[in-house]
Amino acid sequence: MSSAVFTQKAAASLYGFNHYNPYTKEESILNLQEVPKHLRNYRSAMRDNLLMLIRYAKEKNPDFKIVVHEGQELLTKSLWEYSREGYNLARIHQGVEDDYFLLNQENFDDEPLLETPAYEYLHSIDAIIFNNIYCGENNTISKVARNHHLDLISIEYCQNEEALKQAKISAIADGRSIYGFTSLEKAFNTIGDYSMINDTAKNIYNISDAKNILILNDDSLYSSQEELTADISKTNYDIVIIKPLFNYRKRFSPLNLQKMRFKKNGTKRLLLAELNISEANPKEYYWNIKWRIGAPVWLARPSFSNPDSIITRYWAMEWRKIISRYFKDILNEGFDGVFLTGLENNQYFEQQNPLE
Repeated sequence: MSSAVFTQKAAASLYGFNHYNPYTKEESILNLQEVPKHLRNYRSAMRDNLLMLIRYAKEKNPDFKIVVHEGQELLTKSLWEYSREGYNLARIHQGVEDDYFLLNQENFDDEPLLETPAYEYLHSIDAIIFNNIYCGENNTISKVARNHHLDLISIEYCQNEEALKQAKISAIADGRSIYGFTSLEKAFNTIGDYSMINDTAKNIYNISDAKNILILNDDSLYSSQEELTADISKTNYDIVIIKPLFNYRKRFSPLNLQKMRFKKNGTKRLLLAELNISEANPKEYYWNIKWRIGAPVWLARPSFSNPDSIITRYWAMEWRKIISRYFKDILNEGFDGVFLTGLENNQYFEQQNPLE
């Protein structure tokens, strides 16, 4: 995998499609002093974290909605994972040839095998949100995502209003909710500039019932949670996604949460909280002022998609405990579901190994 390909994909993030903290020269050039004896399965580790959270949520509340951002390669056991297994076997046997390296690419995009983590993950999420299905150039949706019962939602950054209008028309024809914008500065942090589509007076109990969506996970323009609550309450969006804590630190009052769960027309909507499962942010309540990249060791490098965040070695136990506590709080606060982001950071670690 070349750094250019990865950089382009990583940059297409929830936070506005900008690219921050690009690869250093050292990261861009794979310069291994010693070939590793064993390669970690970074995709499996990402799945493990997801399943840890999903299993807990479904046990506590079977109706709790799980929506994820991107991460198509996690839906099946991929060619990369089979290649990794072959690599590890070959290293164990001192270079003995293994048939995994034949790289038979047939059926790697099919439904995952029963009773595997990929199968459990695929069948336990409610929707996937993709970037630029209509306005982007690299908008391929995998066969698994297209053919499965999962609802597909689109985030669209379009070059002009006409392109955005056409994207909305296409989304309606495909039966998908869409969050679209033409200005990066106003994406994810304002309400008023976005026109409603498919406005309905129905109660929304499932993702499939929704006709539109608002993603407002940047509340920095609001001075209080009451102001944010009032603005959201004036809309008829079927799904609203916000940060679980106002300004990263303050819990929403039960009254404000209840207000945001209803549309202006009085019917119910789904209120989801966003949680990045692989990036730490110094603004978050759990942050220790003594932390920096490399200390603790699981703080790996600056985020590609958020100028403030740090990509974690997300398989580390300390980080898993942090996101577990955060996730429990989201569930206990009474949100209808969660929007899990950061699912593609496994690609950074994969780029550092010799498989591709």
